[in-house]
Amino acid sequence: MSSADPGMQPSVAKQPAASAAPSPKPARHDSLSDLLRRLVDDLVHLVRTEIRLAGSELRANLASTKGSLAAIMSGAMLMSVAMLCLLGAVVAWLAQSVGIVAAALIVAGGAIVVGGGLIAFGIGRLKQFELAPKRTVANLKRDAETLKGD
Repeated sequence: MSSADPGMQPSVAKQPAASAAPSPKPARHDSLSDLLRRLVDDLVHLVRTEIRLAGSELRANLASTKGSLAAIMSGAMLMSVAMLCLLGAVVAWLAQSVGIVAAALIVAGGAIVVGGGLIAFGIGRLKQFELAPKRTVANLKRDAETLKGD
């Protein structure tokens, strides 16, 4: 037969479609225990999938904050050394006019105020990063609503 034969074309056209989509299972009457077992299996699979999604989402979020945290820590270590040297020089300079004890207290108070401001700034920046797995939470809410039948 030639490829122009109309009898060949429908069977050729149907064959790829049948392999691409699963054929519907014949109607059967499952027992209640079979249905419950499949329901439990599907729920277990759903929960495992959501847990994997949450884990991957958390890893991605943490990876984006890792560089910021490393930069903050490295800068803080270098600034600590520099600040100790600078504060020692300020104490020595102030000690000439107000005494060593008063100079040390003045410098310590200023360092506390500036350090507290820097810590507050760093915490504010970290709050901008979202670590919660938003997609997973949304999926779980949607799944719960589906199970409720709403």
